Amino acid sequence: MSGKDDGDRLSSPARAGRHGHARADRRNLHLHQVVFEKLRRRPELLASALELLERWLADERLRPSRRWLEEWREMLRDWPLERIADLVLEPEKGQVLRQCSPLGPVLTPEERWDALREINERMRVENEMR
Repeated sequence: MSGKDDGDRLSSPARAGRHGHARADRRNLHLHQVVFEKLRRRPELLASALELLERWLADERLRPSRRWLEEWREMLRDWPLERIADLVLEPEKGQVLRQCSPLGPVLTPEERWDALREINERMRVENEMR
């Protein structure tokens, strides 16, 4: 197969969806939407995300992600919540930030599972309608 074909194959959104990347990205986006809904009600929970982020920054094994983690630190320390949400919830540009997000501690395990059930059901229904 030629390099062009490989590139077309790897970049095809339809194929990516079948391989689960698009579904995983959509789940991750939904989780972050739920996180920001909660943070709007309880902004003090950002402190737990910043604590986790500082632990990650101190971990040498995470050195390859340092650029993104430092970006997160700047955002969490200096930006208003809505500005962070606008960037992180942008479907394409926010993807990298969502993949190394320290916002996990904001949701309880139950809230996380509820959000995942919700998005999985939504995607299942959409898939059946096609």
